[in-house]
Amino acid sequence: MSARAIQLVVPAQMVKLALSLLLQIMIARLLMPEGRGVYALCIAISTALMVFTFFGNEFGIRYLLATKRIDTSRAFQYLLLTSSFSFLISIVASCLIYNSTLIDFNGVHLKMLMLACLFSFGQLLTTQVNVFLTLRGHYFQASILAVIDEVLKIVVAIALLFKYPTVTSALLAIIIGSAIILAFCILRFKLYRDVLSLPDWGDLNFIYKFGLRSFWFNLSNLSNAHMGTLALAGLMTNTQLGIYNLAFGLIARAQVLPDAINRVLVPESMASGDSGRQFRMVQISVTGLLTFAVFVATILGLFNEPIMILLFGIEYREAGPVAFLLFIGFALKLMVKPLEAHFNEIA
Repeated sequence: MSARAIQLVVPAQMVKLALSLLLQIMIARLLMPEGRGVYALCIAISTALMVFTFFGNEFGIRYLLATKRIDTSRAFQYLLLTSSFSFLISIVASCLIYNSTLIDFNGVHLKMLMLACLFSFGQLLTTQVNVFLTLRGHYFQASILAVIDEVLKIVVAIALLFKYPTVTSALLAIIIGSAIILAFCILRFKLYRDVLSLPDWGDLNFIYKFGLRSFWFNLSNLSNAHMGTLALAGLMTNTQLGIYNLAFGLIARAQVLPDAINRVLVPESMASGDSGRQFRMVQISVTGLLTFAVFVATILGLFNEPIMILLFGIEYREAGPVAFLLFIGFALKLMVKPLEAHFNEIA
């Protein structure tokens, strides 16, 4: 595994994690638990819809890119096509769900849901473009852009939320930040070159088949962070929902570490072609993640309530024990991420 790649990608993702946490602290303190609950429900619905409609198409696109069957601009074309189709379905589905009785929409308006769908669409594009750059060896640029992405969101959030502390402002801040960094990537790396050309229908067929095969991995890793929020929407007040979702959101951010490792693990493993070396990479990754999980579990077990009060305020004190219990289960998920990458993208 490239030491230089690890030295660039992992620290950048840790900085991104810290900045993302700062943004969430701002949102939580300004919206308070009730507003945070409405915000959480909007994100939960839109993310779940994107997961169910996008399948695991990013895995197929990344496979084609990592094996050099397509270049970055073609990968962006396929990402834009498949994610736009998913976005349109999500918009229609959101309208249908909003006018049904499936979910208690206390405090959530249709405009918020539309913005949440745009939020998820933007997050998907910016995240995958950054992964594409990493897969093609642009470690330094991808690392810097990942950090700048979070900085932009914080700057826009400060401009909007302190004057208009609403759920709409919180969603808009992240959408605008993502749009700026995405526009820069498109221009800087000339991702627009193949956008208007005809796609290779064989590639698209492969992407959707690969995505369907990867669907259950994707469903588990992306939607479960919000399934609890959706399941509890009709059973909890918005305040309680905001406290629960804050705890889960905080714990889910630990996934940044294995994701960063996998960004380097996948292309390095594909390039080596040595099954023994590939397995050793997985062993090293799992061991490192186990050490990380034990450390975090110990800190949360001893100081979960003080941490929540310090970061988010006394209103979120109850999220401490919830975060500790959730991390115990989440730790297993962290450790199998390298195995998922190995069997889903390499083997």
